Amino acid sequence: MVVFFDIDGTIVDEATQIIPQSTAQAVRALRCNGHLPVINTGRPYGHIDPRVRAMDFAGWICGCGMQVILNDRMIYQDYPDAACCRKVADLAAQCGMLILAEGEEELFYDSSVTYTAAPAMEAERMRQKGFRIRDLRECPDVRFIKFVTHDAPECDRERFAAGVSDLFDGIDRGGSMMEFVKKGNSKARGMEILLKELQIPKDQTFAIGDSTNDLPMFALAGTTICMGSGMDALKAQADYITDSVLDHGIFNALRHFRLI
Repeated sequence: MVVFFDIDGTIVDEATQIIPQSTAQAVRALRCNGHLPVINTGRPYGHIDPRVRAMDFAGWICGCGMQVILNDRMIYQDYPDAACCRKVADLAAQCGMLILAEGEEELFYDSSVTYTAAPAMEAERMRQKGFRIRDLRECPDVRFIKFVTHDAPECDRERFAAGVSDLFDGIDRGGSMMEFVKKGNSKARGMEILLKELQIPKDQTFAIGDSTNDLPMFALAGTTICMGSGMDALKAQADYITDSVLDHGIFNALRHFRLI
């Protein structure tokens, strides 16, 4: 079996940033039992928590399918060009959107606006983990892989979304957050690329997640598992609902399906 894992809210607890020891044990046990654990995340590979990169994963689908890595080999990548990135940054400023743009190993933001709690917290978490935080205003030739936005007071979300709709697909993450992925890519598309490389049918796959950006992954996987603290929209599409991250949800789910 190939088991696809989201990261935030699935491997890592969102509130505490804790990775339970039982989760690392479960991933190791999967490998020992001949299964392939694969990360499937919205984060670019360079943005993944070093603790997760140190775990026993066999492959990595990153940036919502914009990067696919198998056995340390990049088998697919699809990034926006520099002109596209500049257009996004400029339009975000014009529409008053709070943007966090994700480069290879850096995070870009706009210093001219005051960020609300959620994006400010994410930037600080990345800084504490050793990632470089850069100002879009100081990077005229900015290049990033994907980006998220949060609403600011009096922003024009509809104008911004419409302005980038020819280049990016938007994912409503709930509340004020939107995630944007270059058109033609998704967590499901990344899975298709990796499964074709491995010559493994989709009915021999599991997907574990917690958020609406996991819906494409759930639509493709043979068996789907939602974390106990996951979003209701994802729970409605799940074959099984496990416990929360800190209540050993990953370990318990894999044990339930006798994968470990």
